[in-house]
Amino acid sequence: MDRPSRKVIILSENVGRFLLRGESYLSRSGFVLMAGGSGRDILDLAARERPVAAVLGYDLKDVSGDEICRRLKRTLDPPPAVLVVGPASPPEAALRCSLAGCDEYLFSPVEPGALLTRLSSYLGIRFRVHPRRPLVVPVSHGRILREFLGHTRDLSEGGALIESILKPGAGRRLVLRVYPDDLEALELRAVVLRVEPSRERDQNLLGVQFFPPPPPARARLRDLLSGRI
Repeated sequence: MDRPSRKVIILSENVGRFLLRGESYLSRSGFVLMAGGSGRDILDLAARERPVAAVLGYDLKDVSGDEICRRLKRTLDPPPAVLVVGPASPPEAALRCSLAGCDEYLFSPVEPGALLTRLSSYLGIRFRVHPRRPLVVPVSHGRILREFLGHTRDLSEGGALIESILKPGAGRRLVLRVYPDDLEALELRAVVLRVEPSRERDQNLLGVQFFPPPPPARARLRDLLSGRI
């Protein structure tokens, strides 16, 4: 059976606060969020709306999260992605959800960015915890011998898009040095997530993710992004 034209995400009210940060992002991506206060409410909503995903608290008023997941997976075609937020202990809760077919079990309280990142992966969209700013600065790489890598197209606290003639493979770890104007280089450790051709001839676009930098480097990166340096 085909789903309705609108893409619905159902969530239980006891986890709604974790998605407040991403509600506008999900709406812009074409999704509608609908909440239910109890297990029966969620099942009734699911029967009417046939959601693409459900985000549930494990402890509902009447039916446990694992049982809701089991019913959603059995009664809807195609079945929605189901993420459950629940306690770390006892471990039986996570096990019951796994046996019921839940796609993810996240310990409560879950960090909102982590929940949105995992949910987005099942929706086929990309959620960035840190928004990127268009910013062009030169970048080199190398631990001892430094080689010019290219220029950033955009930059954030979490990563960058770099235009480069080089083509390192996805998964390659790099020690980057970002040069804001004529100031001392900012060193950041990163991993290459993707490589794709640039519109410019013989150039590549490297999507890199930064590893968490030490506090002084993070402070300088924030200053760079805010225009203070």
